[in-house]
This record gives sequence, C-alpha cells and structure tokens, in this order.
Amino acid sequence: MSITSTELLKDKDVLDEINRYKWIESEKSGKDIGFERACREWINSYAKQYLAQHPAKSAALWLRSQPIYNILTKEF
Repeated sequence: MSITSTELLKDKDVLDEINRYKWIESEKSGKDIGFERACREWINSYAKQYLAQHPAKSAALWLRSQPIYNILTKEF
C-alpha cells in the first residue's frame, strides 16, 4: 500500500505528530528546525510506523490517494 506525502499532510493527526516532532527536535538542537525539515524527517523516519499503528487511518488515506476516489466522491 502506497500513500503519498501529500495525502499524509492532509491529515490533522499526522500534522500534530509532525509538529510534536518539530518541537522535540528544535528543543534538542536549541533552535527552530522548521516545519519543512521536521516534515521530511518525520515522514522518512516515522510515517510507516505511524500508519502501521493506525490501520483504519492508513486505509482511508490510501483510498483518498487513489485516482478513482475523486470520481467516486464527485456529485453528478
């Protein structure tokens, strides 16, 4: 199952996790590491583990990342 970073970043809980990571890493380094760096590092280091621990969220994010999703949710 492949979920894009774009889909991950649309999820409020994922953003909360990234911001928590940003805060912790900024405290460790003594300066703000920035959201972009925190995002890149969190996705590379923790996204798979996070999705494995949240299978329902993982399935929903995967579904939303599929091209057919836009067709299925479009009103006619």
